[in-house]
Amino acid sequence: LQFDRSGNLVRMRLRGIIYGGNSHFTCRYIQRDESVRFHDGITTGRRCAKNGHLSDFVDPLELQSCGMRVAVALVYMLD
Repeated sequence: LQFDRSGNLVRMRLRGIIYGGNSHFTCRYIQRDESVRFHDGITTGRRCAKNGHLSDFVDPLELQSCGMRVAVALVYMLD
């Protein structure tokens, strides 16, 4: 994601996706090397499980859901 702000190009990268459904939330977070981690406090506890690489998600629609949950928020950070 990039946009112009007062003549300066601002670039932001997707760093996380929060999924919700059935009164429970999970998330995927994307590291600087674009590896993807998955967290679900019920199934992974305090750990985050490897969930591939961002390039593995060829179709952006694959990121809109995770299991039975749908994306409810995106987290971007300045690049």
